[in-house]
Amino acid sequence: MTKNKLQVRRIKKYPNRRMYDEVDSRYVTLGDLRKLIVDGKSFRVLVDKTNEDQTSKILLQILLELEISGQYIFSNNALKMLIALNNSPAKSLTKFFLENSLNSVKN
Repeated sequence: MTKNKLQVRRIKKYPNRRMYDEVDSRYVTLGDLRKLIVDGKSFRVLVDKTNEDQTSKILLQILLELEISGQYIFSNNALKMLIALNNSPAKSLTKFFLENSLNSVKN
């Protein structure tokens, strides 16, 4: 593996919704971040002033854009079940199961 693939990029998120990739020294879009994911590169999105981690929110935005564009990943029923599980004691088990299932498909 190359050093670039192992490096976790820091993406700064500004109040105007712009995001800046500190590795490539350029502003990036959600599409650019999706390409990083597809290419197997890691990143964290941090609010510029507070360093609050916004990575999960950005990943959900990328997923939402895919869904809106017609590249469906989840059925309506699966989405409803995920939403309902948020209030369930099985929440941590669900996270574990989903992550391991997706890892097995990826590899």
